[in-house]
Amino acid sequence: MRLFASIDVGSNTFRLLIGNVEENKLSDVLYERRITRLGEGVDQTGRLQNKNIEASLKALRGFSSTISRHGIKCSRAVGTSALREASNSDAFIKRVFDETGISIEVISGKKEAELTLKGILFLFPDSLSTQHSLFIVDIGGGSTEWILCKDNLKIDTGGIPVGVIKLTRQFIKTDPVSDKDINELNRKIVSYLADIKPGIEKYVDDHTLFIGTAGTFTTIASIDLGLDTYSREKIHLHRLPLNRLQEMSKKLLALPLKERKKIRGLEPERADLIIPGLQFTINVMEFFGFDELIVSDYGLLEGVLLEINEKNISETCKS
Repeated sequence: MRLFASIDVGSNTFRLLIGNVEENKLSDVLYERRITRLGEGVDQTGRLQNKNIEASLKALRGFSSTISRHGIKCSRAVGTSALREASNSDAFIKRVFDETGISIEVISGKKEAELTLKGILFLFPDSLSTQHSLFIVDIGGGSTEWILCKDNLKIDTGGIPVGVIKLTRQFIKTDPVSDKDINELNRKIVSYLADIKPGIEKYVDDHTLFIGTAGTFTTIASIDLGLDTYSREKIHLHRLPLNRLQEMSKKLLALPLKERKKIRGLEPERADLIIPGLQFTINVMEFFGFDELIVSDYGLLEGVLLEINEKNISETCKS
């Protein structure tokens, strides 16, 4: 069995997937993730911050050791919003390569969306993807990508230049979060949704499914399920109606940060970020008329692994 490794160097979370693809099936051998907040402060300073760089290097050193331990010759790491925006990205990427041997490829928002769609559709039930159009959203740390899909084909993709790290810094000023903070946060989110509405609304109807992928959505599912430990099997394709999300929001908003960190299913490192992430989700659903969220625990990371398998590029896969 030939194994491949994909790494998502995200603005908030780094993720590693080791697996193989055979007979149109992707089999996970290992999945790890580390919250490093690499993108923290980039929107203010234009640079990656030293403490986040060190946390990120520590995570990647661990990933590198894991990849070597599994004898993997073919791997690929992709960087997203934080590395697209930071002026010192090149220095960080060089240091990563020098210290870990991992070569990070910074991909565009469009490429990120394409790989995300590839990963979602590969493991999404045909009974849903062929009978419904899909509106897919990935709320990252520094940016948000959206994808419209019909009959398993991409219709359009786009991005919004904010994610949960940026929204937390800009709008969450009080603890517990005040009504003023939430109202200002919601107004900002709605203004971004209004900007993308003209290109989206003609494709969204009563049969369109709202799919959420990556950290914000998997965390929401984990909270709803009350998971003590992360479970991809339980989270993938978990469904949440809008009213349950609204109830979750009321509960979390009433708690100070210290108490939110104790919520089952919520990683303490995400306790501040979950507020804007949840509000973003609710606003999308209310704005476009979705009454249910379907969570996909597959997306960018799996898309990268599938592309490695498809291309098997000699420069990437050396014996």
